[in-house]
Amino acid sequence: MPLLARRQASRLQRLPLYQPTPAAQPAFPTTAPALGTAPTIQVPDPVRRTLPNGLTVLYVTQRELPVVSATLVTRGGTSDDPASRPGLASFTANMLDEGAGGKSALELANALDLLGASLSTGTGWDAAQVDLYVLRSNLPRALGLMADVVVRPDFPAKEVTRIRDERLTNLARAKDEPTAIAANAYQSLVYGASHPYGRFATAEATRGIDRGQMVNFHRSFYRPGFATLVLAGDVDAEAMHPIVERAFGGWQRGTGGAAAPVATPAPNIGTTTIILVDKPGAAQSEIRIGHPGVARDNPDYFPLLVLNTLLGGSFTSRLNTNLREAHGYSYGARSSFDMRRGAGPFTAQAAVVTAKTDSAVIEFFNELRRIRTEPIPQDELERAKRYVALGLPQRLETTSQVAGQLANLSVYGLDANFFEEYVPRVMAVTPADVRRVANQHIRPDRSVVVVVGDRKTVEAGLRAIGLAPVEVRDVAEFVR
Repeated sequence: MPLLARRQASRLQRLPLYQPTPAAQPAFPTTAPALGTAPTIQVPDPVRRTLPNGLTVLYVTQRELPVVSATLVTRGGTSDDPASRPGLASFTANMLDEGAGGKSALELANALDLLGASLSTGTGWDAAQVDLYVLRSNLPRALGLMADVVVRPDFPAKEVTRIRDERLTNLARAKDEPTAIAANAYQSLVYGASHPYGRFATAEATRGIDRGQMVNFHRSFYRPGFATLVLAGDVDAEAMHPIVERAFGGWQRGTGGAAAPVATPAPNIGTTTIILVDKPGAAQSEIRIGHPGVARDNPDYFPLLVLNTLLGGSFTSRLNTNLREAHGYSYGARSSFDMRRGAGPFTAQAAVVTAKTDSAVIEFFNELRRIRTEPIPQDELERAKRYVALGLPQRLETTSQVAGQLANLSVYGLDANFFEEYVPRVMAVTPADVRRVANQHIRPDRSVVVVVGDRKTVEAGLRAIGLAPVEVRDVAEFVR
C-alpha cells in the first residue's frame, strides 16, 4: 500500500465510532445586562496658591506615574473677539507656539522634543488654553518653555503670513463642507451678528488680522489675574511652587485693557422658521434645530444633563433610536446643551438622506414635543442617570484629563468639589425634574431650523409639512 494511503487508513482507524451531537448553543441575549452601581468619585483636593502677580495655581497630586500635566486657561476665548475681527482669538492662540521667548517655532519644537514633552494651544468660547505634558524630572525646563509661549509670544511676521494663508485655505474649503455651512448658519441665525455667539470667521476679516492686532489682543486678555494654572500628576505643592514662581512670576499684571467678562443676553426667538441653505447636489441634508439655551451656572445643570441624555446625548437616546434605528434616515442624530459663560445654544442635529429631509424634520419635532408632554418611564430615566454617572470616571482617567477638567471649572468659577457632588446629584434627578426642565428649556415652537441641502429636491417637501415658513438663503451668506 502506498505510504499516503497507509497514513489515511491509520487516521480513519483512530476516528471515534460515533460523532456526538454538538451541544445546543445558548440563545442570543434579548435583555440588557443589569446596570452597575453608580461610582463614588474622589478627585484629590487641589492645593491652591496665588502668585504675587495674581496667577492662581492649583496642585493636584496623583503619583501613579512620574509625569505632570499642566493646563493654563485665561481670557481670550472666541467670545472676546472684536465684532469687526471674528477669528482674532483663535488666530492669536494658534500663533503662541509659532515663536516665543526669542525662539523660533522649530527651536521651540526641538526643545520640547529633547525633553520628551508635548505642548498645544487653542481656544474655546470662553477661554484660551495651553496644555503641557512632561516627565516630572523635566518639568522645570518644560514649564519655562510653556511660560515663554503664554507670556512672551513673538508673533513673527513670517509665521503670521503662513498661518493666515492656512486659515484662508480652510475657509475656502468650508464652502464645500455642509457641516461647516450649517454650523455658521445656525449660530448666525440663532444669535445674530451683534452677539458674540453669532459671529464667525470670514476671509475678509482674516485677511485684515495683522501682527499688531494679535499683540494688542494678547496684551488685553493674557494676564495673570485672568488666568489659572493647574498641575496634576507627580506633584508636591511645597517643592513645586518655587519652580512655578520662577517660570511665571515675571508675568506682568498689565494696566487698562479688558474689563471683567459679562455675558451678553441671548436674543428671543419669536416663532419657528425654517432656513433652507441651498447646496446643489448635496448627497445629504444637514439639519440643525434649536435656540439659545442656558449658561454653565444654571441651577438646572444636572437635570439638563439627564434630559439631554434621554433626548439625544447617547446612542440609545430617543432621537438616535427614531431617526437611525426606526426610520433609517441618518447614521446618527443627537442633541446638546452647549453651556457657556452666557446662554449657549440648545441644538438637535443630524445629517439625513436627502429624500427624507422633510420626514426627518417631522420626527425631530415629534421627539422634541414628546419629551415635554409625556411622562418619562422610570426604567428609561434610571438608564439615563446611570449612563451619565458611569461616564464620569472616563473623563478623569489621566492626569491631562484631571488638569483640563479642573481648569474648565475655574473658567466658570466652580469649586473642585463639583466632582464629589456629581453622581449624587445626577442620581437624585426625578421624572418631574426632567419634565420641568424640558418644558422650560426646550422650545420647539420658538426655534430656528437650518437645513443645508439641495433646494430642488427638498424645498417642496419642507413647505408641504406646514411646520413653519421656509426661507431660502445662499451658501455665500454663511461661508465667505
